[in-house]
Amino acid sequence: MPPSKSKYFTVAATRRRTRSSTKALENENSDQSFDSFKQDILNIKSEVEDKQTVLDKLNETDSKPESKRKRQRIEIKVEEQEFKTAIKEEHEAQIPRKTRQNKTIKQEDQDNGLPPIKQKETKIPSSVSRRKPKRVTGTKPKRKSTAKSKPKQQLNLPTQPPPHFWPMYNAIKEMRSKITAPVDTVGCATISTAITGLTSGPIYNFQCLISLMLSAQTKDEVNHFVMDKLHNYCKNEMGYEDGLCLDAIRNMEEAKLDELIFKVGFHKRKSHFIKQTCEILYAEHHGEIPKTIEEITAFPGVGPKMGYLLLQIAWGISSGIGVDTHMHRMAEIFNWVPKTKNGKGFTPEYVRLCLESMLAEHKEEWVNINPVLVGFGQMVCLPVAPRCDICTLSRTGLCPAVDKRLLRKVDGDKKKGVSSPQKKSRGDLSQLIRDIES
Repeated sequence: MPPSKSKYFTVAATRRRTRSSTKALENENSDQSFDSFKQDILNIKSEVEDKQTVLDKLNETDSKPESKRKRQRIEIKVEEQEFKTAIKEEHEAQIPRKTRQNKTIKQEDQDNGLPPIKQKETKIPSSVSRRKPKRVTGTKPKRKSTAKSKPKQQLNLPTQPPPHFWPMYNAIKEMRSKITAPVDTVGCATISTAITGLTSGPIYNFQCLISLMLSAQTKDEVNHFVMDKLHNYCKNEMGYEDGLCLDAIRNMEEAKLDELIFKVGFHKRKSHFIKQTCEILYAEHHGEIPKTIEEITAFPGVGPKMGYLLLQIAWGISSGIGVDTHMHRMAEIFNWVPKTKNGKGFTPEYVRLCLESMLAEHKEEWVNINPVLVGFGQMVCLPVAPRCDICTLSRTGLCPAVDKRLLRKVDGDKKKGVSSPQKKSRGDLSQLIRDIES
């Protein structure tokens, strides 16, 4: 049913009434908010006026003559206090530390009419006395004289090698006889002969020294390439018949030497050390290589390893063992060298002292042990991915560093009839591999 007209008109009327009532309420609210805002402004204005009246009263009291007199008295007291403190500081600066002079100065002050100064004993707190004095820039602090210096820790070096040393070392020597390693062809002992054909003499000795100084942190192949380049430059470009010699390096600029040897590790430092060593050789040794380890290690950039190897190569003197990085590594992983008390050790110098002590009755091995172990470390016992599959020690139970996972893989490939992939090597391993497979 449609709605009636009367009902429709009543609904419309109610809507109009509600709209008019809401508008009236809004107007009333707006009027009230405006009134409250106006009242707030009036209150703030009255507060400001009250404050201003207070300030005016204060200014009036300051302008009175009594307040001015008070200020003048205070200023006079401050000046008198400053004068007294100034006189006190002057007298304190003049008073020396000795008590006799102190008394005489006090007497003179009293004669001059000055009041005596009573020095108060000031106690320095513990927190201040413990503080360190500030360091003055440009002056080095004096070191306090320490008590008796502690003696260096004496190393208990082994007098005999461990039981597994000789079986392992003899097996490595047998494998090395079937291997051609880089140290055999382009090592420091053979570089000069391979390049110039010399086997002895002062030029040969000097070239051995330079090759040893360049060999640190450098592969033998790179060292051979750099030595050949350096020799050819001295002979062809500089006009020296002997090629690489002492006079050629002395007359060469350090920048040019650095350019020629830039492929070796730490070439900048090595070029600087080589120039310094050549000047020392010329001034103190008349161009000859000395025959003592103390004189050789006095050269900049020359350590015990280079020194002992140089004595063996140049003069045939075996006064120590030159410990290479491969020897240092294998002495640790094979447990040939005991650990120190503090758990630290296995430095090249510590390994050298242990090997020399263990092999004191077998000094003939002092010359052989370096090329034997270095070649074995270059070809078989590599620092990364060692070739335990072609090492005869891997199945004897003597080596504590065997890669058993690699051996299981090789044995599984053999059962399946799959040949293991051939890896790249820096030398010739064919004879050793043939003997193992047969």
